[in-house]
Amino acid sequence: MATTYRFAASPEACSEILEWFRALAVPPAVTLTDWGAALHFKTFGEIKYHADGAIDANASPLVTVLLPKVRRDVIWTIGEVRFLPTPLRRLYPGLHGMSTQFAKWIEGFDCVFANDSQRESIDGFNYYLEGSVRNSLDPIWALPSGFEALQNERYFVSVQDNEIKVETLCRSLRLRGVECSSA
Repeated sequence: MATTYRFAASPEACSEILEWFRALAVPPAVTLTDWGAALHFKTFGEIKYHADGAIDANASPLVTVLLPKVRRDVIWTIGEVRFLPTPLRRLYPGLHGMSTQFAKWIEGFDCVFANDSQRESIDGFNYYLEGSVRNSLDPIWALPSGFEALQNERYFVSVQDNEIKVETLCRSLRLRGVECSSA
């Protein structure tokens, strides 16, 4: 299972995550996609493939960055950074060390959601975390633009939430006086 870090940020200002990776002594090869970016750490090895030609993400030195997106004008998705190799420490010790460095960096921001009793989070933001975003044990760290958005009552959902969940949220938001755009 991937090592995942979740973050709240503005879709326009979330480049801090990619900048962290680009600032590494040996930065990864970055492939931008419609959902974010795929990062290949060539210094740790080549991409591995399954027999059918599909990428074996669990065995390749890859990290994906799912960048926040705007949904229905008033909802943003939570971003995710996923260190994909499994088991990470055994397959790519150097990439595991990088994951640890990234964890220390992102933990320097405010934790706005924690689903375990061992980590403290800032109270008051759960109200703005909707859909399945609270169903994960991974905490959510608020980059400055995300923290400001939460303070300004911006709603967030998981990047995996489908249109049905978003529509259900929009119906609920209408009752709160918040109008979503149509699908």
